[in-house]
Amino acid sequence: MNREFAEKYLKAIGYEREQDVAQTARLLSTLSLPQLVKNGLAISNLNLENIRTGLSGDLFMELAPNHAVNDEIQKSDIKVGDIVVVRAKPASSTKSKKLTRAKKHTSKVQESPDSGTEEDASCIGVVYKMTTQQVVLTINEHQEIQATNLLHASKPLYVTKTTNTITYKRMESTMRKLAEFEETPSNRIVQLLLNMTTFIPNKPLTGIKYFNDQLNKSQQDAIAFSMENELSIIHGPPGTGKTYTLVELILQLVLNKNQRVLVCGPSNISVDTILERLSAHLPGNLLLRIGHPARLLKSNLLHSLDILTKRGDNGALLNDIYKDIDKTIAGVRKLKSYKDRREAWNEVKTLRKELRARERSIVTDLILEAKVVVATLHGASSKELLKAYDEVPKLFDTVIIDEVSQSLEPQCWIPLISHYKSNISKLVLAGDDKQLPPTVKTEDNAKFQKQLETTLFDRLVKNYGNVFKKFLDVQYRMNETIMEFPSKAMYNGKLLAHDSVATKLLLDLPGCDTAEDTEVAVIWYDTQGDFFLESEDSDSAVFASKYNENEALVVKSHILKLIGDHVSPECIGIISPYSAQVTLIKGMIREMYPSIEISTVDGFQGREKEVIILSLVRSNDKFEVGFLQENRRLNVAMTRPKKQLCVVGNIEMLERCGNKYLRSWGEWAEQNADLRYPDIDDFSE
Repeated sequence: MNREFAEKYLKAIGYEREQDVAQTARLLSTLSLPQLVKNGLAISNLNLENIRTGLSGDLFMELAPNHAVNDEIQKSDIKVGDIVVVRAKPASSTKSKKLTRAKKHTSKVQESPDSGTEEDASCIGVVYKMTTQQVVLTINEHQEIQATNLLHASKPLYVTKTTNTITYKRMESTMRKLAEFEETPSNRIVQLLLNMTTFIPNKPLTGIKYFNDQLNKSQQDAIAFSMENELSIIHGPPGTGKTYTLVELILQLVLNKNQRVLVCGPSNISVDTILERLSAHLPGNLLLRIGHPARLLKSNLLHSLDILTKRGDNGALLNDIYKDIDKTIAGVRKLKSYKDRREAWNEVKTLRKELRARERSIVTDLILEAKVVVATLHGASSKELLKAYDEVPKLFDTVIIDEVSQSLEPQCWIPLISHYKSNISKLVLAGDDKQLPPTVKTEDNAKFQKQLETTLFDRLVKNYGNVFKKFLDVQYRMNETIMEFPSKAMYNGKLLAHDSVATKLLLDLPGCDTAEDTEVAVIWYDTQGDFFLESEDSDSAVFASKYNENEALVVKSHILKLIGDHVSPECIGIISPYSAQVTLIKGMIREMYPSIEISTVDGFQGREKEVIILSLVRSNDKFEVGFLQENRRLNVAMTRPKKQLCVVGNIEMLERCGNKYLRSWGEWAEQNADLRYPDIDDFSE
């Protein structure tokens, strides 16, 4: 059973990786460097100013603007935590050839980078720091020669986003290990996940003294069930306090059951939010965050393994070696011959060997002292954690996976298989299968696409029903009118609005005026008619997307009304399913109100604002609605606001497109929203 299960996923993951790499290659081969820069996928005209040593001998590359061209680093969509490639900027005459060649090597650089020459050297790394004057990347020490070649390169440098194939390799490695079990796995959790055994729930624990006395009954029930059962799913719709529930559960397991807990999630933000709230209840030495500091919330850096290794007595032990390594690396710049450089790097390697030996002891001590270790699903298999098994036979009692519905199932197996030696006795899954699924790149293979989009949450509910699942039914975010349709359409009408938010409107914000635009919870600008037809951004087939210019004008008009009623720009968010519409609205709004957040639906999951303006874009005579058919995506969009949801879109499109969910939404809006019919003449400038 486990072999068949694992091999099925190995095929799907391999195909998904190929698709992901191919899409990146297509971008690099289709777009010139200026186009990549324009689309936010690259930063050019950079100089490498310094290389220094980081944790475990990794290197920091410090890049600054080429002041002959720019005083500041260009704005882009590249952010801290992204994986990028840095290369010498191609000459304009060979630009296309260089970028095409570069994309062929993107995946290879991550495995075993070729040393190359000063002309074609490249490094792959993680963005550690980003300001207008500096980009700092961290790279693996094995790329030290390439980094030195870039340091000596006479040309300016550029960085581009790239595919992270390491995540695929970890999933594949995990599935291979699962396939190697020759008999039925001994661990009960693994047996349950593979549908090899039956589950008979234990009665929930009674008499619990909760640390948080504000928990509602559904939250308490979820905790009591999870405390007494080896497998549980906490289903948390938007605003229902899922994170507070998990924090309470962790405190109960650690402080009352003396357990060691591994907390994981698909993204850094998902686990950092839990860690941030745990830090108010547990001493710092009991909390440890595994992961690249560049990807952590600043408030959680004090729990970072990388940071803790360098502080206090630990840092003093390592500081001298760091200085010797940095001094030697700095000297490489002055060396002219390849032989002298090679000898210098051999000296660096010897120093790094000593550094790693000292670090290993410090890291293991920190891990063993912690009672709660927090990592992404991929980070759960970090070499630092796995090395700790050299000292102890068991590390963890419980694994908690948050945002499981955003995770590919093979990702969820990484902590379970990596820590199989711990014989995990409890697995808690948390998430919402009615919000965005994991991102899947595969588009031309329906079988693999469906397999990868089916999450562990989905599969367990299909195989076992709701026997594991506990539903959190009180939400603390939305006005009850905003909540009404999502509750009926997605949660069987079971979602309730807490009294503290049920009737709150924008006019309840401090300093906000009472006006027609602040005294209603749901506003809908119905954009039927020929003046609001969609367009397609076809500058590049790679970035083809829809936009609706006149809808954007309506969005801008509503913003100006809200600002006039003294709604703070920080309280406003703008969402659209289409990136071209996001770009268009940013161009209209950002300079005037830079603090208004404008994003795609995917970029807003897990977020909230006092008011959300949702631009639907689609309006055509064929009644084609594209992304709008994805009810989970729309569910995310319409559950972000707290006090007002303003929709700009064609209701007739929704009612005549043939999609039951959209028709129901349109019909609900006609009965419950404050409907407005914009006249395009009112928006002419």
